[in-house]
Amino acid sequence: MAATAISVPFGGDTDVHAMRDFLIQAAADNPRAGYFHVGDLLWGLYQNTVFNPRRDIRLWRDGEGKLLGFAWFREPAFVDLQIHPTLRGQGWLEGEMLAWAEGRRQECARTASTQPATLQTAAFEPHAGTAAVLLRLGFEPGKLELVHLEQDLSDAVPDADLPDGFVIRHVAEEAEFAERVAIHREVWHPSKVTLRAYRRLRTIDGYLPELDLVAVAADGTAASYCICWLDPVNRSGEFEPVGTRAAFRGRGLGKAVVREGLRRLRDHGARTAIVYAEPSNDAARALYASAGFRQVGAYRLYRRSG
Repeated sequence: MAATAISVPFGGDTDVHAMRDFLIQAAADNPRAGYFHVGDLLWGLYQNTVFNPRRDIRLWRDGEGKLLGFAWFREPAFVDLQIHPTLRGQGWLEGEMLAWAEGRRQECARTASTQPATLQTAAFEPHAGTAAVLLRLGFEPGKLELVHLEQDLSDAVPDADLPDGFVIRHVAEEAEFAERVAIHREVWHPSKVTLRAYRRLRTIDGYLPELDLVAVAADGTAASYCICWLDPVNRSGEFEPVGTRAAFRGRGLGKAVVREGLRRLRDHGARTAIVYAEPSNDAARALYASAGFRQVGAYRLYRRSG
């Protein structure tokens, strides 16, 4: 591919489909190379109505319109780089994306009337191409941001072991939507997820209601939950997000919900499942390990001052 590209801001549904196809193909070429799962794309785009994708996502295409990659900026100064497997590590496209992100970093500082935050991105380990480029461009490695966990679904998944009085089911009724939003907002406080955003999420292509699970107490309280996302081409599932209310922790509910999600993903044809966790979140890592996940990679932060 030629070392030239045309960049354009995110433009709507057509770009969502192109980005989804791009990620599916990248995962097919190398399933452990650190690309977004389709679940990362869909959850990131639709989890709230505050995020402005036209402002904070930019796409790069070749002269024939083929998608070469996209950059996703997160205020005040973090950018994810998703670059075509044949181009990643060459440096020119990374440089263009980072230059755009630098502009967004400075815009954020002007808007907030503050000093610009340090520009950050992440590189997947053990894949070395992105890290080498970042070092050449003046970035310095920092701490791990996330660990990447995976589970083989070739074998049957053990049944969920629930405490008495609880059931696991998917969210099905409009009357349950408010409680579903409430548990997310409590677990991930402060959260931008709203009832309006959740209703919208349920309408998008790629959301499967039978993979939106809650563990419910006898009084109807949602105690634990997860959403699973399916890449049907690569037969890979992702958990994003997962959470248990503080008052219900320590009872095995998170493990039960994850196991039910694994079972349903397997029933939908998934051969593998992935989830991310913060390296310092010992409880989350223990939960996923107990459900059968193991670490296969990690994302390291890189920072550039200036």
